[in-house]
Amino acid sequence: MPATKRKKINPRVERKLTRISSVREVKQTFLIICEGVNTEPDYFNAFRLTSANVKAVGQGMGTLALVQKAINIKDQEKQKGRIYSQNWVVFDKDDFPEHDFNSAISLARQHGFEVAYSNQAFEFWFLLHFNLYQGALHRSRYEKMLTVLLGFPYTKKTGVSSKMFNALFFKQEQAINHAKTIMKQFDGNNPAQQESSTTVYLLVEELNKFL
Repeated sequence: MPATKRKKINPRVERKLTRISSVREVKQTFLIICEGVNTEPDYFNAFRLTSANVKAVGQGMGTLALVQKAINIKDQEKQKGRIYSQNWVVFDKDDFPEHDFNSAISLARQHGFEVAYSNQAFEFWFLLHFNLYQGALHRSRYEKMLTVLLGFPYTKKTGVSSKMFNALFFKQEQAINHAKTIMKQFDGNNPAQQESSTTVYLLVEELNKFL
């Protein structure tokens, strides 16, 4: 019996199919180590990504201690054969000394991490979804302001940030633009003195590439 002839495929189509197959097989992976135990991990895990996987974990520690922990976690993951496409740390200025905050940013970058920091706190990113706030805005005001703007009580409890993600998603582009406008006012040499500001938008932009 004669061998079945292989159906010829246009070489151009074949290359396209191979390319599509490769894209499907290679997924971006994000390791996101956060200062907050609930707020930040819940928010980043709420992103519905179609071509990337996110592992966002909270540590309950800030600045230098968090970065050191993140370095250890990254090393442990590597030993298990898990190498991430992007590694991020997410932390706040809060009341930490200026030197610790700035040193943490430098140390993280030296060890291959991108940094999504907020001065003073992560909730400033949420506020930027509503308005452009310029100048010092103390974090003690964030919770009350968000409660008024959202129309429901804002807290740091588990699950609130995933609710926040859904409530704020359609305003996200506005928040990114507001954050960029603020960052243009600073030279980036002393993030500890850049109140109020946030680079969380950088991580959000990266995640949005894989929605």
